[in-house]
Amino acid sequence: MNDHDGPGLNAGAGPSGSVGGSGGRNEVGPARPSVGTWVGIAANRGAGAGRGRARVARLVRELKRRGVRSRIAWTPEVRARLVAEAADDPRARCLVAVGGDGTVAALVNEGPATPIAVLPTGTENLFAQHFRYSRCPSRLAATIEHGRTTRIDLGQAPGRRFTLMAGFGFDADVVTRHHIARVRHSGIARPTNRAAYVEPVLRSSFGYRFPPMTVIAAGESASAATATATEETLVGSTVFVFNLPRYALGLPFAPSARPDDGLLDLVVFDKPGAFHALRYLWLVVRGLHLRRPGVEHRRVRRVTIRAPEQVPVQLDGDPGGFLDPDSGGGWTVDVLPGALDMMVPPSYK
Repeated sequence: MNDHDGPGLNAGAGPSGSVGGSGGRNEVGPARPSVGTWVGIAANRGAGAGRGRARVARLVRELKRRGVRSRIAWTPEVRARLVAEAADDPRARCLVAVGGDGTVAALVNEGPATPIAVLPTGTENLFAQHFRYSRCPSRLAATIEHGRTTRIDLGQAPGRRFTLMAGFGFDADVVTRHHIARVRHSGIARPTNRAAYVEPVLRSSFGYRFPPMTVIAAGESASAATATATEETLVGSTVFVFNLPRYALGLPFAPSARPDDGLLDLVVFDKPGAFHALRYLWLVVRGLHLRRPGVEHRRVRRVTIRAPEQVPVQLDGDPGGFLDPDSGGGWTVDVLPGALDMMVPPSYK
């Protein structure tokens, strides 16, 4: 693993620091002995050029000014090694995800035992916005120096954890179509923007079938003094399970969702069809959806979702697979209370 203590991220030769290899990305090789505190930086491949790469370089310089070394991973394989090394080294201060919400999710799914922080360079950056992370590398370096940590919950779906939300149905169909368009030719997801969602939204509006889903929600009674387990069955055409309150464009789908309450927020939209999907969206924009018939909201610990036909799933805005009727038991989503330590800025309360 390269220790970087200056702006030159391309220094070195061979496997420990070459710029060659796959697509000219800076691959990080075996660790050299480091002295003192260090920070691991897990950067999105898409951040490996232009502004993203420049921000990584600035963060390295700012950390060096504070006496902190940096180790950088540009690929998933090296990121996994970085997470493992940090877990075994008490001098590892934190791990930084440089990228968007997908980069944060990728780092979280490595199961870090070290606190994480975020330098946002993506499109939505919902996770970074919620925790008040700045795009400014010097501010993040100051946050890392001061070392304020907090512990948050995660959601867990089959085989994967999520920080923001899980979505089943229409929105997941849009996410899946958008992702296929991004990787169609190269096999590597290209950078995106909000306008790129227009075509998949239109295609989903005409092509998605809106099959009904059965939702078994397990939570607790409202009274903490007499808390008892509750379970109920709901039916809907689009289902969301939120850990944080906002969705794309900052829309407050689950305003009461908190990342440290040991619960997830379930939102179920009843009526099928593109017309109703757009109507629900308009109600969300106006902040009225949770008070309208046909929209159910519950605070839950576990949700099981089944469908009579295949339904797409998205996790943190990336394709998460499909809810398959042949699986029998459906998908179960659980909350993992206090599963992630984070190093947060002073502005986050």
